[in-house]
Amino acid sequence: MALPIGEILDRKFKIVQVLGEGGMGTVYKVELLDRPGNYCAVKELLISPSTSEEERKSAIERFNKEIDLLFGLKHPRIPSFMLSFQERGNYYFVMEFVPGQSLDRKLEENKGPLNEEDVIKWMMQVCEALSYIHSRNPPIILRDLKPGNIMLTNSGDVQLIDFGIARRFDPNKRTNTENLGTISYASPEHLGSITDRGQRRSAQNPGKLVQTDARSDIYSLGATMYHLLTNYEPDPIQTPATGSILAKNPRLRTVRVNNTVVCPIEQVIIKAMQQSPAQRFQSAEAMRTALQHCLPNYAPPTTVQIPAVSSSNATILVQSNGLICPKCGFQNRPGAKFCKCDGQPLLQGATAVPPQPRVPVPARQPIQSRPIQARPLQPRPVVSQPIRARPVAVSAPPAGDPVAAYRLGLQYLNSKNYAESVNQFKLALARNKPSYDVLYNLGRAYRQYGQASRGKDTKLFTDNMRLAAEQFEEAIRLKSNALDALFQLGMCYRDMDLYSQSMATFKKAQQLAPGDPAIYYQLGMVAVEQGSRREAEKYFLDGLKITPDHALILTSLGHLYVELDQTRSAIDILLQATQREPNLPDGWYELGRAYMKTRDWKSALKALEKARQLNPDASSTYSAMATCYQKINKRNEAKQKTKEALLLDPNNSEAIRLQRQL
Repeated sequence: MALPIGEILDRKFKIVQVLGEGGMGTVYKVELLDRPGNYCAVKELLISPSTSEEERKSAIERFNKEIDLLFGLKHPRIPSFMLSFQERGNYYFVMEFVPGQSLDRKLEENKGPLNEEDVIKWMMQVCEALSYIHSRNPPIILRDLKPGNIMLTNSGDVQLIDFGIARRFDPNKRTNTENLGTISYASPEHLGSITDRGQRRSAQNPGKLVQTDARSDIYSLGATMYHLLTNYEPDPIQTPATGSILAKNPRLRTVRVNNTVVCPIEQVIIKAMQQSPAQRFQSAEAMRTALQHCLPNYAPPTTVQIPAVSSSNATILVQSNGLICPKCGFQNRPGAKFCKCDGQPLLQGATAVPPQPRVPVPARQPIQSRPIQARPLQPRPVVSQPIRARPVAVSAPPAGDPVAAYRLGLQYLNSKNYAESVNQFKLALARNKPSYDVLYNLGRAYRQYGQASRGKDTKLFTDNMRLAAEQFEEAIRLKSNALDALFQLGMCYRDMDLYSQSMATFKKAQQLAPGDPAIYYQLGMVAVEQGSRREAEKYFLDGLKITPDHALILTSLGHLYVELDQTRSAIDILLQATQREPNLPDGWYELGRAYMKTRDWKSALKALEKARQLNPDASSTYSAMATCYQKINKRNEAKQKTKEALLLDPNNSEAIRLQRQL
């Protein structure tokens, strides 16, 4: 029986609503007493006095397993676990409250099938969550995926709830110790065995013993879609026949292929609900890609054709809608040669369509960017004095056309003649009233001039960065909502280690463009450099909500997880990064470092060799390879790589240490 509204739990939580009730407990919406207006969800395990001791122990064990699973999960599609407690003999845990309604409730209110496009988009988000839990080590299998366990938030996103019977996959087991779940959505292996096609399960033919794995959740997802798109529960342990789903919902989209009418979403559901796990989609990511192809507005491209991650012989077509800068993460217009924000050369042929298919993007040349390792996760002192803007000084306004000087400045900037570019923009300012465009591009010229001297002339770098920041500040005074200038100013502050100013500037940019992943990338990097690792993780995850395939964010998040000793998560993330952008040397370098943490020296060497091929001038890659060779007793190779590392950087501490040992 549910507790009354107004009851106080653990002296912190006031019950305001009963969200759900079952035979073994209740879920409540509670208000935090110390923060009125803030809500959480509390799940209660209620054990009846008449329950047998064996059932009691089993229920408590299952409840604690759910807590254990949730405690280690962090994903935007899964509510966050907060804490657990006991009170009056009952067990409770607290987690993030998800406002909205479950999909079974929405189906009930709709009194008919739900909109096809909405369902596809929601299920793609479910696939993202499944990909995450299936990639844990060991993988987590949900086992009870159904409309009632998928919440639709007020913003139109979905979250998975109820991990009560989820389990960690054990490859040593032949079958599950318990087979739970809602039968309409359960895969054949939920019964502990599968039978050959056309055969019935019986005492004489019990079938082949199997246990649920990630593909069991794929079956349940297909069954869930069947229900949402037909308003009929699927027949238990049955693969729908071709045409049966379309017959129940004739409004589903169809296409003509070779004079045959085909329903794409029906094909996806049938494949997901195959009796044999080997005949289903082999990963949630593969199913997500297939679902994306079912969207009514999906348009096959004409420019880029890329092998799919999920299958060696499949092909995904991606429309080229913009180029991501390899350094700052900014998405530029199609065909751009240099990044609008930081002037970096762009990868011609690369794509960025948030949130488009997670596929690797070919590049014609390696990215020349600083290795992430070069910025260790150490707090740095923050300089509190803000930069004081000062007017640009020129001796006398010469005669001439300011527009011509401005155009000439742009030409010099594009050709990387930064000194002459600065002179021309200063002439344009002197000949006319200061304008936003001239100030902004003068700032860009100063910043690129500084970047070109980075690591070579500290004073020249610092002076130009300071001058660049002054121009961007002046530009923002003329145009307060200038996103481009704010972004550039934030990067200037970051380059000068003025982290407080950088963070504040990027947050202003975030208010103007909350859907720009490049801003979340920069916020995350600033937090990393301040030593605020958990804050950085939040920004990176928020950026991935917008663009799940942002290679720079994935790489930086992977690096962060290595530093936090979450090595398995780091490897998973970095594998995604290198698959999505195989020509990003930082991704391979960080993947190699992650493998080194697990003492998998061969995998580490393989990843580091890719990084070396893409960026042969990175000393840290050679020293990391030298360490791997030393660990597998290949001293000659270790000596050679150490020598190459020191030739590139005589101050490489790892190489110096190895040289002494070898």
